[in-house]
Formats: sequence, structure tokens, C-alpha cells
Amino acid sequence: MRYTVRFFRGIPMSLLTFAFLGAALAAASEPAPPPAPEAPQVLEARPIGDLPVEARMPFLKKGGSDYRIGRQDLLQLSVFDLKELDQTVRVADDGSITLPLLGRLQVAGLTKGELEATIARLLEERYVRNPQVTIFVKEYESKKVAVSGAVKKPDTYEMLGDKTLLEMISLAGGLDRDLGKEIVIFRPTEEGKAERISVDLDKLVYEADPALNVAVMPGDIVYVPSVEKVRIFVTGAVKNPNLYEVPRSEPVTVLKAVTLAGGTTDRAAESKVQIIRTGADGKRMTVAVNLKKVKRGKADDPVLLKDDLVLVPESFF
Repeated sequence: MRYTVRFFRGIPMSLLTFAFLGAALAAASEPAPPPAPEAPQVLEARPIGDLPVEARMPFLKKGGSDYRIGRQDLLQLSVFDLKELDQTVRVADDGSITLPLLGRLQVAGLTKGELEATIARLLEERYVRNPQVTIFVKEYESKKVAVSGAVKKPDTYEMLGDKTLLEMISLAGGLDRDLGKEIVIFRPTEEGKAERISVDLDKLVYEADPALNVAVMPGDIVYVPSVEKVRIFVTGAVKNPNLYEVPRSEPVTVLKAVTLAGGTTDRAAESKVQIIRTGADGKRMTVAVNLKKVKRGKADDPVLLKDDLVLVPESFF
């Protein structure tokens, strides 16, 4: 025991310091134990179609499409190294297409990518290995909207993507003149009937009410009614004798018709104005109007009918 103590005491301090530092360095050089693994994150699986539009954009930009093929769509099909299937087919009213080698396939409701995968799977099961199938939608017949009435370019338009009422009217060149008070959307229902949706034109266009800029659906008919016009002839001693067309919704009296014609001349016999009217039986009749008394409020101002002629005679005295 004494021997051991003496030996320890005999070791120089420099050697002890070196030994302790070496042990510390050795401990520091040992790799740290790995951290405990975190619990795996569970992600909710949701179909792309259920995501909001902004979340679906990355998928769409990679070449996918959420457009569902519909009836009467025109599809162009091509298969690499299998020319027998390269063709253009239109989807039938029952939602099917007929292809050589494969027969009749139900395609309505499928996306372009889903149809490509379906055809590729059928070909691989029966004929070729790893077929490369490409589908191109040439005509979107199932997503067309008709715009008619008082628009500059009435026609049937393809509705690619979501469209609002104002966007469809813009595609049709905008509104024309002589508009009515509303825009009507006829929307087909599952029962084979048409739902009628009326939109106030003034509030939509002039008051810019966003609630009225409704979403348009495939198959809709957007109709912009025009106002029916009443033709009034004004002739004789007026400053601008002519044919005038006025909306039927606005009653036109003799005084208003004369005002439209620029008023009477200095030689007008205002007390002898006549309305020349053709009846339903084809016979002509004359209605006398004392325009001078009408202006003074002492006589009624008759309302004119369609195709009436207002004659203001000249006075020779």
C-alpha cells in the first residue's frame, strides 16, 4: 500500500494534467447519441378536386386538368406506335366512345388524365406493353353557353374555366342598344325542364352589384331581351319630319311625337293636327287633335299606337 502511494506521489503534475486532458478529449470525440425520433406526421388525404382553387394550381400547372369530359365533346386520341387507334371521336349522348380493338368505353365524367390511364391499362392487358396514350379535347361541346338577344355578337361560346354572367356578355361583344330591364338565364334541370333566372340589368351593369354577377353553368342560355319598338310617323309642318322608333314600354303621345320631330314650324295649324291610323281590318281612320289646346292643358293628349301617322297641316292664313 505504501508503495502505491509513493508511486502516485512520484508522478509529476504535468503528467497528471496531460492524462486528465486526454480523457476529456476522448470523451468529447465520442459521437453524441442520436435524438429520439419524432412521431411521424399524419397528413389528411384529400382529392385534388376538393381543394380550393389556389391549392389546386400546382397540380394543374404540371399538366393535369380537372375538366371532366362531357357529352358531345370531340376527342383526339393518339397511341405511340399504334396507329390503328389514332383517331378523332365524338362522345355520344350516352357518354361513351367506340374505339377499334377496345370497343365501347364510358368516358363522360372522366378527366383527360383518367381516360388516358384507362385506355393505357386496357391496351397493356390485351395488346402492348407500356403504351403511351395521349388525349386532346378539340371541342368542349358539353361546356358551351349560348348568348343571344341584344348583344353585339350573339353566338354559342365555349366555357373554358369558370365564367360569370358579365364575362359571357363580354365574350359576346358586350351589350347592344335598345335593352330591356333584365337579363334572363335559362338553365336546364335534371328533369329536362329549364329554370328561369332573372337578373336586374341596371343593378348589374350600372350599379355594379357583385351579387348579381352570377356564375354561368354549362348548357345555360343567356338571353338579353331588347325592347320592342313602336314606329311613329310624324310629317307636315314640323321641323324634322321622319319615322321615329320608340320603346313600347314608354307611351308616346301626340305632343311627344311632335317634340321628337323638333316641334312645329311657324306655319303649322296646331288646332287641326290629325292621327291617321290603320285598324285591324285594314281600314284607315282619322282622329282629330287640337294640339294648341293640348299645350294649354285644356284637351287630352292622345297616346299613339304602332304605325300611327301624325300629320300637322300648314295654315294658309
